[in-house]
Amino acid sequence: MFFFSLIAIVYFTIRWIINHFIKNGVNKPYKKYTFISLIAAVLFLTVGTIASPTHRSSADQTSTSSRISSKHKKKNASNESKRKASISKANSIKEKESSESALSSSKEESESIAASKSEFKEDSESIASSESESSKKQSEAESSSIAKASSESLAASSSSAKKASETSTTDNASYTKDGDWTTAASGMVFVSDSNKYYTSVKNPGNYQYMTQSAADNSGAKPAPRGNQYARP
Repeated sequence: MFFFSLIAIVYFTIRWIINHFIKNGVNKPYKKYTFISLIAAVLFLTVGTIASPTHRSSADQTSTSSRISSKHKKKNASNESKRKASISKANSIKEKESSESALSSSKEESESIAASKSEFKEDSESIASSESESSKKQSEAESSSIAKASSESLAASSSSAKKASETSTTDNASYTKDGDWTTAASGMVFVSDSNKYYTSVKNPGNYQYMTQSAADNSGAKPAPRGNQYARP
């Protein structure tokens, strides 16, 4: 369009020059200048026609390049947007997984603490039960020991009472006193703490007074010799 306008301007400029020469009385043929103007117009038209495809091609190329660049820009922008969306989604998934992992870890720790508390409680109950059973057994053992000691004490008391009864049954008159010495009756003896028996002693209260057969049965032996307090 630019070239057509340029050709028109050149044509009308030549016609104006021709008219100017005619008005000023220049004696030149009008047809000659008209022919020249037509040749010039055709020349410019030819040049414009030849140059126009190149310009159009260049313009088309520029437009195509612009469109391609725009498409590339749009495509790059779309790809960048997709990439950002993908990164954002990946970060979101990663944060979600991290949150779930932290939650799972916290849950596992809570379960572990609860299990530890349960085990500690069971251990405490087991220890308390063991201590209770031990205390119960100890108490039973102590009770049994006390009962046994009481029984033994009762048996000893009964034995002592029996011995005392046996001693008391042998009348004190059954032994005789002769000065400082006390002589046992026939068949009777004084048994010392060393399991020796005598027939005469100075302090009868320090001896057990019983029959000789009872002394023999208890394991007492006759004293081999006497001393200043007892005589065999």
